[in-house]
Amino acid sequence: MSSVPVRRPERPRDPARRTRILDAARRHFVERGFKGTNLDAVAAEAGCAKGALYLEFADKESLLREVVERAFATIRARFAAEVLGLESPLDRLVATLRFAYRQQAAEPLFGKLLREDPDLRALRLLDDAASAAAAKAQIAQINGWVDEGIARGEIRPDVDRDAIPFVLGVLRFAPQHLGLITSFSAFAGERTLDAIADIFRAGLAARPAATSTETTPTTTIPTEQRATASRARSKR
Repeated sequence: MSSVPVRRPERPRDPARRTRILDAARRHFVERGFKGTNLDAVAAEAGCAKGALYLEFADKESLLREVVERAFATIRARFAAEVLGLESPLDRLVATLRFAYRQQAAEPLFGKLLREDPDLRALRLLDDAASAAAAKAQIAQINGWVDEGIARGEIRPDVDRDAIPFVLGVLRFAPQHLGLITSFSAFAGERTLDAIADIFRAGLAARPAATSTETTPTTTIPTEQRATASRARSKR
């Protein structure tokens, strides 16, 4: 008579374990970069075995993907709250640049990954169809703001509207280039970023309409000539 093996009931999965792993992984990615992050250390900090970590994430790349996606979700919520509600399209464009600077200061994850992996091999994990669609949507949104600003007379009509999303994309990485420049002087990096945003606004802003005033030129008559003319009139 064959005996049927008795299956032991599986332990219920800890619902908070995934969050603990993500929190620990984020700290390790910020401190050590992608290459320097060790999954054994992440699991230990999260209070779980490495095998339990692999139940949640297949590998380090998938773990990084979710850490980055979670950070993006937080940033998108802040952007909607701080920028999207602004009435002026010009203000929205400038606020987008200033928002990027604040986020880079508040969220060190992306700066660390870019410094440690300048070829973006780790962040290329996000280069999928969804990310490409999101990028196209952002470009369309910024172009729409430019068109709106031109229609409202806030943005100069001769601006290269198709280039503005890419100009913003270049300018938003300015903080990463300030370290070397400001290390040779006492000039504050925050002041430089403020100036970049102000110059960006000035370059987009519509020029004030020129006012044409007609003035009648006046001829200055020498004093001696005025006196002679006055005597001539008195003799009449």
